[in-house]
Amino acid sequence: MKKKLTNNFGMKLLSLGLAIVFWIVVVNMDDPMDSRTFKDIPVTILNQEQVMEREKILEVIDGDKIDVVVEGRRLELDRLTEKDICATADLEEISFMDTVLIRVSVPEHPDVKVLNNGENVMKLIFDDYVTRRFSFKVNTTGEAMEGYYVGDALASPNIIQISGAKTVLDKIKEVVLEVDANGRSVDFTTTAVPVVYDMNGDVIASSKLSMNLESVTVNVPILQTKQIRVRVDTVGEVPEGYELLAENIAFQPETILVAGTKEDLEKLSSYLVLKVDVTGQTGTIEKNIHVISEFDDALTSLRVVGTQMVAVTVTITPYLDKSLEMPTAKIELRNLPEGCSAKLIQRLTVPVKLKCKAARAPLLTVDQLKPYVDLTGYTEGTYRLELEIDLPSHVLWESRTFVDVVISKNEVSPPHSVAGLE
Repeated sequence: MKKKLTNNFGMKLLSLGLAIVFWIVVVNMDDPMDSRTFKDIPVTILNQEQVMEREKILEVIDGDKIDVVVEGRRLELDRLTEKDICATADLEEISFMDTVLIRVSVPEHPDVKVLNNGENVMKLIFDDYVTRRFSFKVNTTGEAMEGYYVGDALASPNIIQISGAKTVLDKIKEVVLEVDANGRSVDFTTTAVPVVYDMNGDVIASSKLSMNLESVTVNVPILQTKQIRVRVDTVGEVPEGYELLAENIAFQPETILVAGTKEDLEKLSSYLVLKVDVTGQTGTIEKNIHVISEFDDALTSLRVVGTQMVAVTVTITPYLDKSLEMPTAKIELRNLPEGCSAKLIQRLTVPVKLKCKAARAPLLTVDQLKPYVDLTGYTEGTYRLELEIDLPSHVLWESRTFVDVVISKNEVSPPHSVAGLE
């Protein structure tokens, strides 16, 4: 038996060695070594208690998730999942630069090696832990049923208390409640989840905040609507020589849509009268009138749907120039001195320049005017006197007109003698 075992011992030993080599080759061919990368593995922070003891809050700037490269047998790597990888940052190992080394292990797979272990660090900020109060902004989306309007929604309660890192709370711009009012025709109550926005309009993750309310009750009134016509009236007087024509008053829009309770809408007139003061004004007046300010303050439910302003333009125009040739025969010489006679030494007509309202200008003729010269206080002689006219209310002088008048004494006839008398 011994001879059989030791016979050709060298060959047998060689065969055993070759068999082992072949087995290793076969094993490596069927289950070779390989590597695999797992992305965005969450990092667990250890020993946070010391941060809370200092009334501080921890904010991770970088390193809350990392990529992990592992090496092992292919069959084992195929069974590996993200949950098998443990990444931790221990605050007891924090550096003076507020960074912590991230350690990675695969506890349930000891034969798997982490290739990039110790290459990642977590960057931290220790911030003051503060609490603040914010009011809600309610945003309603969608449109109410035709003939109705979504009123101002109210949150109950209307204040929320938020706690967190001071640097995070400093960025809060508003806390919004979103409510869908599409197709509504009656008042309704619903609940909404608070959403916190920063100054850039981005949502601040709720994981960074602690809020005392998870949801809020919102009461949404649904108002009826009414179409109102707009009218513009003027108050005051324009300067002499100017006029305001009805066609020179323009405004947009000519109608507005008003929403409110049924009771307030019934009290509302079908016209909204807007007033523009034209006292002493000339040229063009442009004015934007805020509509809601013109309603009765007692009608508290009223809302203007759409544009809130009415643009008004009022044009005040000067009288038109009117030139006439006044026949001298029509000029009356008033208050002639006793015992005198007078006459004009002008040509047949005198030019007269007037100003007249636009609508009356084409119709104005010399027959409507009563021209005269007042001779009060004058005696014999030749004078240049101002022509005066009893002007209608819609006519003004453009420029003064003068005429030349000669006043002379009447000749007295000598007494006649009586025949036969000495």
